[in-house]
Amino acid sequence: MSQAAIAEPPKKDWINIVFLTLTPILGVPVLAWYTWQTGFQWWMFALFLGLYCLTGLSICAGYHRFYSHKSYDCSWPVQLFYAIFGAMAAQNSILKWSAGHRRHHSFSETEWDPYSIKRGFWWAHFIWIFYVDPQTDNYENVKDLQKYAVARWQHKYYQAIVLAIGFGLPALIGWFCGDAIAGLLWGGFLRVVLVHHSTFFVNSLAHYMGSPTYDDSATARDNWAVALLTFGEGYHSFHHRFPADFRNGVRWYNWDPAKWFIQSLRVIGLATNLRATEAPRIEQARMEVAVKVLEAKLAKAEPTIGMEIRARIQRARTSFESALALWRKQKEERQQGVSSQWRETQRTYDMHLKQARQEWREVVRACKQLTNTAA
Repeated sequence: MSQAAIAEPPKKDWINIVFLTLTPILGVPVLAWYTWQTGFQWWMFALFLGLYCLTGLSICAGYHRFYSHKSYDCSWPVQLFYAIFGAMAAQNSILKWSAGHRRHHSFSETEWDPYSIKRGFWWAHFIWIFYVDPQTDNYENVKDLQKYAVARWQHKYYQAIVLAIGFGLPALIGWFCGDAIAGLLWGGFLRVVLVHHSTFFVNSLAHYMGSPTYDDSATARDNWAVALLTFGEGYHSFHHRFPADFRNGVRWYNWDPAKWFIQSLRVIGLATNLRATEAPRIEQARMEVAVKVLEAKLAKAEPTIGMEIRARIQRARTSFESALALWRKQKEERQQGVSSQWRETQRTYDMHLKQARQEWREVVRACKQLTNTAA
């Protein structure tokens, strides 16, 4: 990108400005007034919730984890599902959305980041959409996605899909239920508004509030509230540290419906090659962030105690590195089909990982005792 292009004042995108202004008006106050006048029926909320889930899941598991990051492979019916219901979110085509998102990761928090949090919370949330992105028609970083017939088809007919499926379908369902306008307002406009702003929270709130669990040098944060709204996308510190992982909520108890949906696709044979980061790398990243916090406490500790805790930290770090090497070794042996060999390596790996975790727990206990003694 040339310096001249960067220096040019951004042009306003009036289509986006009008759309993002009118949809909240139609989706909230107009819907409330219309429902007050005509009455509420259970199917209205059911229509909204059903389409919200289909749309949000298609953005998270489809646009984001499959297309943008290629964290797994899936069959063409699943790709078509993502293309249709993802378009209903009215957040651009797969190619345009993925191109912008890949730039966000490649140039995170710089002037080339389309929705950099460094330009302010509201810029990252939605103001960036009010301006024409000079790179909006640059698809150099998504050449791999242009090989997908479904992605090319959706890009070509994106606007027609948004109108016919995003707004026509809920109106049609409403007509079958006795009120097409209610269907359009609940399943169309309200759904679009809430899907928009829940997705926008990943760019704003998840870069502004939460815990930098896996990388404290970045603004990305793990935010469970955002995860609840976005089918698991709120574990953003993990995602920015390990973007190729098909999971965002890596812990079993983390709310990540997109992860569970992808795993379900694998069970029924519609998804393969799920990419998951090695457990030692994940725990090592957590440890490195936590160690930086502990350093402030260790600086105030007695020299002998501080040296002892730092020695334990080093032992834990070494054990994690050994476990990671063993994990990679057993993966290679497994691919070569040497069953007895990789199973033995797996057992050794489990032992080293268990040892690393135990050593890290001892570090945490020692630091808690250090804090209690200081108090």
